[in-house]
Amino acid sequence: MSFTLTLTLGASLLAIWLDARCRWLRPKTLAQGLIHSAVAVFSVLGAAELLVLLYGISDAAFMALVLGVFLPTLVYALLAGLWMLRAFANLTLAGR
Repeated sequence: MSFTLTLTLGASLLAIWLDARCRWLRPKTLAQGLIHSAVAVFSVLGAAELLVLLYGISDAAFMALVLGVFLPTLVYALLAGLWMLRAFANLTLAGR
């Protein structure tokens, strides 16, 4: 349980850092943000399915798979979520 929490917190900190550091990566329109969100959802589902498929391998290889495949996917999903939150906030502020 603690590894899962640590992995998620680490991924969220990386996503926040990337969002603050690389502002040019942010989507320019709401449609681009929706596309990023959809791609992120499908990539997380694919990475989770890959982890389920390769569950019987050695512990070191499984940990390398988690850190090499699932962590970047999770960071991208959280980053796309931040982008969507920002886009919705800008959308509601523009309506005022």
